[in-house]
Amino acid sequence: YGGRNRRCAEAFAKLQTRDPKACDKLWSDIEKKMLNGQKLQGTLAAKEVFELLDSRNLLDSFPLFQAIYEIAFNGRPVATITEGINVDSNGTPQFVSKL
Repeated sequence: YGGRNRRCAEAFAKLQTRDPKACDKLWSDIEKKMLNGQKLQGTLAAKEVFELLDSRNLLDSFPLFQAIYEIAFNGRPVATITEGINVDSNGTPQFVSKL
């Protein structure tokens, strides 16, 4: 079940580092080992989407995406994926970074 993005994300979660500088290397190592050097599309797309949302000050509107990005590229622990995601009285999701 699941495609290569899910399988590689599972491997990342098991090996995750808290060092933001080491996250890109870990993704690269996973790609080399599991995909014979092919690149994951999900990680590239996530970086591009993050940059777009950040440039338009929209990250707070996508708290789950922001949490996933922080886990994948900033060393945030996987177990914290739902921490900081709240819904205000208007039903608007909000995110408070734990880093």
